[in-house]
Amino acid sequence: MSDQQYRPLDEFKNKKNIVWVLMSASMCVFILFVLFTGTGGGIIGSVYSVMLWTGIFGGVLARYFDKNGWIGFGIGSVFGVICYVIAPIVGIAAL
Repeated sequence: MSDQQYRPLDEFKNKKNIVWVLMSASMCVFILFVLFTGTGGGIIGSVYSVMLWTGIFGGVLARYFDKNGWIGFGIGSVFGVICYVIAPIVGIAAL
């Protein structure tokens, strides 16, 4: 046996684990794609879903760069609200 034991829960504590950034970024990009293209057909029904996923991405990204995750979540949520407000304007202008 090795002197070092593998502890799977240590991966959750690792702030520099890029997997969390990639997973939250992919979900954030998917939600924003559905929002701006209008192909969701009612999937994005409220501003809260956009705020949640952009906020989670902001929080994970802030923690990755050793900043406060709550501030990153707040900044990401504000970005989500701005995207939610701008999306219908961009969609109408594209027609």
